[in-house]
Amino acid sequence: MDDARSQLVDNIRIAISEKNSEHDVLNEAVELIDQFSDDFDWTGFYLMRDKILEVGPYVGPETPHTRIELDKGICGAAASLKKAIIVDNVQADSRFLACSLTTKSEIVVPLMDGERVIGEIDIDSNQPSFFKEVDRKMLEAIADIIVHRLRELT
Repeated sequence: MDDARSQLVDNIRIAISEKNSEHDVLNEAVELIDQFSDDFDWTGFYLMRDKILEVGPYVGPETPHTRIELDKGICGAAASLKKAIIVDNVQADSRFLACSLTTKSEIVVPLMDGERVIGEIDIDSNQPSFFKEVDRKMLEAIADIIVHRLRELT
């Protein structure tokens, strides 16, 4: 990871260590993640609730997809596969659930508590092929930190 990405990971670790609720942890993290790039056009969390992904804190335009079934969308696919998904061209991916006509690429990284998906980080960009492996690694590190903090709160 480059210095900027490593710094974001560290900043999130420090910032959420002081938060004492799931909402506050996720809200703080999403704000910091979104600030990382002007080309993050929707940044948010989906949380697993009774085998449905429900939208959590996010930054960006209102989404019509507040609940996503595990067999729907790129978010559902990432949760079902229990692995990160990067889509360079969402229009070419039949799984894509359009929130915005301007979205061109997407990355989804599950929040894994052992083998259990408890949620995911979802970021859309209006730039095609925007997300790279280094972004996946950064978001996976952030996801691990968030899961660890959420575990401490329970």
